[in-house]
Amino acid sequence: MMKSMMKLPDDMFKQELLPYLTVHDIVNLDNACMNFKYRHLLLDKISGAILLGDKDKCMKDSLFKWLGIRRIYLINMKLLFNDDYTFPSSIKNDYVDQFRYTQHVVMRGPIRDYMAIFMISKCLCLLSIYILNIDGENPSNPQVTDHTLQSIAEHCTGLQSLSLIDCEEISDYGLIAISEQCCKLLKLSLRLFSDHITDASIKSISTHCTGLQELDLVGCSKITDASMISISTYCNGLQLLSLEGCHQITDASMISISTHCTGLQLLHLYGHYEIADASIISISTHCTGLQSLDLQGCREITDASIISISTHCTGLQSLSIWRCNQITDASIISISTHCTGLQSLNLMLCSLITDASIISISENCTRLNDLNIPYTNITDASLIAIAKNCTGLQSFTTSDCDSLSSDELRHEFNSVSELRAVLLSIYPSLPI
Repeated sequence: MMKSMMKLPDDMFKQELLPYLTVHDIVNLDNACMNFKYRHLLLDKISGAILLGDKDKCMKDSLFKWLGIRRIYLINMKLLFNDDYTFPSSIKNDYVDQFRYTQHVVMRGPIRDYMAIFMISKCLCLLSIYILNIDGENPSNPQVTDHTLQSIAEHCTGLQSLSLIDCEEISDYGLIAISEQCCKLLKLSLRLFSDHITDASIKSISTHCTGLQELDLVGCSKITDASMISISTYCNGLQLLSLEGCHQITDASMISISTHCTGLQLLHLYGHYEIADASIISISTHCTGLQSLDLQGCREITDASIISISTHCTGLQSLSIWRCNQITDASIISISTHCTGLQSLNLMLCSLITDASIISISENCTRLNDLNIPYTNITDASLIAIAKNCTGLQSFTTSDCDSLSSDELRHEFNSVSELRAVLLSIYPSLPI
């Protein structure tokens, strides 16, 4: 087999075979050929190869050197920095040329500006950047700041996706620089829980990055309706919008979004106490392709919203109405009737929900794999119906449902088989 592989033309070997290998695959291949007579040919063939890389595994220090010596390049790279705020030694060595084809980089750890700027300056064709800042033992050291964003704006004008998680020191200044230079941006995720981001930066993003498809502003508490109205006006292709913790957003934003961004597929409004039925009814009638809706803590929402969603957005796959305590069985029965492809449902603290809802869901939404119903008013009848009908259920939580007959039923189940075992211990002759 090795002999046949070595006979392949170099271009075919690199373009048709190597791209399907992970970094660890090619290391194993090299190790397997360590004492083989064709190893020198293998080293020639893999030299200059461009691999997809491993999206989910962090690169080890020793692997950088191994790749650098063999001139193997990676499209995807995930880096884990240490608490001592230093680079792995191999990143600073003579092998940094291996970043020249990297398109997607993930940086995780206690990241400082000089680290991020170094990497960004070496990756000449980045399309996506994901930075998760985790403070180490000395959080007083400078974190990722606007200097990093300025470097991105300077070097990554073709950037399509930017995610900044827990980078609390960035401000409007850096984001405006991004918006003016990275006009091809399709995805922006700012999970900051910071008050440094205001309408100024989001309005700049909207006017410069008009192709934006995904916007995640979790914890950006200074954002108001002015930002969302600007986004809806200029970014009509928006498909994903998450506004968790943006407490100044009102119905005016959602009505504008629904009117202009009719292709919206995911909407997360966790904790928006002022959002009312007007928003959700408008979303349902204009954004009929909606697939995921999170209304956790939206206490003003009533059955009118959910019934409208069920009748207009029949492709809905995920619904969370945690603590929407005005919701009754009428909503969930309507969802079960019209949204039969539902896969995830969270009804925690919906105290008006009874067996009628859960039995109807179990009979009609057989693809359900995640169900969360703590603090609802269900009985054993709901669990029996789930055990009979929802065979693919993978996560199921029933804690603090006081009407259940046994403490054994008031916890989290990892599978339907676990639920069945408990039910059969209580009802030995149950036909499930």
